[in-house]
Amino acid sequence: MRLLAISTSTPRGSAAVFDGDRLLGASVYTDLAGHAERIFLAAAEALAAAGAAAASIEAFACDIGPGSFTGVRVGVAAAKGMALGRGAPLAGVGSLEAMAADAFTSGRAGPHDLVVAALDAKKQELFLAAFDATGAVCWAPRHVPRAEAAALVLAGPGASLPPGGLLRVVGEVAAEDPALAPYLLRAPSFDLPDAVAVGRVALGRLAAGADRFDPELVEPLYVRPPDAKPMASSGPG
Repeated sequence: MRLLAISTSTPRGSAAVFDGDRLLGASVYTDLAGHAERIFLAAAEALAAAGAAAASIEAFACDIGPGSFTGVRVGVAAAKGMALGRGAPLAGVGSLEAMAADAFTSGRAGPHDLVVAALDAKKQELFLAAFDATGAVCWAPRHVPRAEAAALVLAGPGASLPPGGLLRVVGEVAAEDPALAPYLLRAPSFDLPDAVAVGRVALGRLAAGADRFDPELVEPLYVRPPDAKPMASSGPG
């Protein structure tokens, strides 16, 4: 299956093209405010690097968040548009899930470890979630005060490790907390969400039955309500 994956939930945007589990090409940029324009250029660059035509793409994947509200919204809308235009399946993958999965895929996290993924949620908060090597959610995505993050991680996933397992933490924002430093793993592919990691997770899901991945059903995972609220109607007149 030839797949195009994109990620736009943080300032780092990316696109990647796969043929089965083989990565053919990728493109990365940094521009939080410009995702609406840049992600399509990145997709074209990834296709060019792969030597693949857009018409050859059979499935799509996108990072559904959490992260930047605007970035997540833009990425999900872009992926839906591409998938619907091609009549192709779309797999949505959580940003924190993709980061944790890449720590396991890279071999940096062991098969019995738990990986906590962290992203900056602004407002002095972090987005956090924990996963095991099978991809199972051990600690659902949440937003927590930055000052309380380490204590919550150690009292939550850190206190319920499987036998022989270690606590691992990924996400560049976690490097700012000395209490998390002993558990921190660093690499560009899991410092922030990445289309390559998103694509790898999506391929595993799509292999189980691509006909279940209706693009219309893929929705953003904001975790925290957006700052902007719809204006209340003032009524007739």
